[in-house]
Amino acid sequence: MKILVSILHGSMFPSRYDNVIKTWGKDIDHIFYSDHEDLEKNIIRVSEKTHYHSNEEKHINALKYVNDNKPDYDWFFFCDDDTFVNVNNLIEYTKTANDAMVHGSVLKKTWPSDLNLVYCSGGAGYLISKKILSEVCKKIDVTNTGYSDVTLGYKLRDLGILSVDDFRFKSQNPSFYNLKINECCDYITFHYIKHFDEMDKLYNSCK
Repeated sequence: MKILVSILHGSMFPSRYDNVIKTWGKDIDHIFYSDHEDLEKNIIRVSEKTHYHSNEEKHINALKYVNDNKPDYDWFFFCDDDTFVNVNNLIEYTKTANDAMVHGSVLKKTWPSDLNLVYCSGGAGYLISKKILSEVCKKIDVTNTGYSDVTLGYKLRDLGILSVDDFRFKSQNPSFYNLKINECCDYITFHYIKHFDEMDKLYNSCK
């Protein structure tokens, strides 16, 4: 099983690129998708917009980009550049993941416009198979929700594709869950890891 990690990145926070590259990013195939392009750094421009709500457009364009240009991968993991990924745990999880479902931290009753919407947290990251990705890309487009994970949730619901909730994908940082660094190794992701020292501590503790 080949996995490609696709990482949301913005030109306004260049240090987050290094945070990933110097830690977990060096252990798995990845691309960054962004509002600027630097092919030497494997950064692909999918939008010229830099504001927060452009993440919806960036994400949709990134879905289509990897679907069209990365045919050799079986699975795709999407996350943010302030997400820590325990690569070994992600790989092990993927070995038994159902390729007819999307996997991540499932949110319920959190979208005010539609409390029945179920969707995976973008910050915690989500795992999607090539089979599902190709179906999603035929239908998905910008709907101006302002949130990439919400827009994907709507499209998955339209297609009848279910999402699997796993507690090991975390949408917050370890302190939110009262976890110490040495207690984090059983998890797959943590979000809001914005500084190198935080990312590096997690990376080294989970080797």
